[in-house]
Amino acid sequence: MRAALLCLLLTGCALLPAGGDRRNPMAIYDAYLIAHGMAISYDERLDADPAVSHELATLDARAHRALLDLARGQTGDPDQSARAVAALSDFASRQTNPTR
Repeated sequence: MRAALLCLLLTGCALLPAGGDRRNPMAIYDAYLIAHGMAISYDERLDADPAVSHELATLDARAHRALLDLARGQTGDPDQSARAVAALSDFASRQTNPTR
């Protein structure tokens, strides 16, 4: 539960404006690392649903590509990166603490 709350908090911070209308790339990266860890942790569970693992891998790859583009200064858009990380964070946190 704490990990999910921390992940959502950091994702929220990553989405807040920093330095005008730009997003803080380091906050986005930090939120990604937490969400990535949550995705890996879910995938290592004995009761992991293969469909959920696949969706987590897809969201993780999308967020990773967006962060690489941002870091390389290519087509990197901080808003796009933040949205990709937020999608991964949200989905991963729901798998960590599913409501039954």
